[in-house]
Amino acid sequence: MKIIITHINPDQDAVSSVWLVKRFFPGWDKAEVKFVPAGKTLNNNPPDNDPEIIHVDTGLGKFDHHTTGDKKVCAAIKVLAEIKEKNFFKDKITIEALEKMAEIIRSVDHAEERSWPDPMSDRWEFILEMILDGLKTGYGRLQNPEIIDFGMTALDGILEAMKEKIKAGIEIAGGVKFTCKWGSSIGVETGSDMVHRLAERMGFSVVVVRDPKKGNVRIYGHPDSQVDLTEIHLAVTAGDREADWFLHASKKLLLNGSRANPAMRPTKLKLLEIINMIKNA
Repeated sequence: MKIIITHINPDQDAVSSVWLVKRFFPGWDKAEVKFVPAGKTLNNNPPDNDPEIIHVDTGLGKFDHHTTGDKKVCAAIKVLAEIKEKNFFKDKITIEALEKMAEIIRSVDHAEERSWPDPMSDRWEFILEMILDGLKTGYGRLQNPEIIDFGMTALDGILEAMKEKIKAGIEIAGGVKFTCKWGSSIGVETGSDMVHRLAERMGFSVVVVRDPKKGNVRIYGHPDSQVDLTEIHLAVTAGDREADWFLHASKKLLLNGSRANPAMRPTKLKLLEIINMIKNA
């Protein structure tokens, strides 16, 4: 029986290290997780003497960074290094996503978030470390195994979101960039919801995404822009009367189908046709 050991009241680094072992070490997905006081090992044995037992973030062994004052490492960084060195997982986008996640985990583990931009903002209470803290101390507090289970589920979601962000960056780089009266804009053939979010974060005033499989189109105006898609709504409706379109009350969101309403009839208009309508508005 394989066993993963970490410390009681596991923090983000400990939870992430357990998650990395269970998700990416071959044969460790069903390993049991046990808990010891911070710094200790199972039954006070040496941390790395049994190949069926892995200690993470405790025990001063291979996957514990407390043997050094080096702020460039944490337990998750050490576990990820093992995954890469042993080629346990080879998908390049997944590895890149894990590297980005591990860097954030390391930063928080060394308290660097205290110096992040606008450190007093309440948005930082939404990061995983703070959620775990709340679950360990608040009403209906979770026990150690429950913290691990919750944290692993959250990390599964974060990994997928990070992978989608990387893929979205690639798709945006290959998108159709254009200029309209509202500023720099872009159109992308994609089925990803991350593309428009990332493109808006990058500062594009208008983002047009067309699902190449379903044909549905969504047009987004940046929330801080002066975009008003009323005229575009009239143009696309006139250009394809058999399609269903919904103009949001903000006038910055024009939908021809979404996850919330997949029954909307997709437009026959092509991406470049819609871009030309926006450019000529």
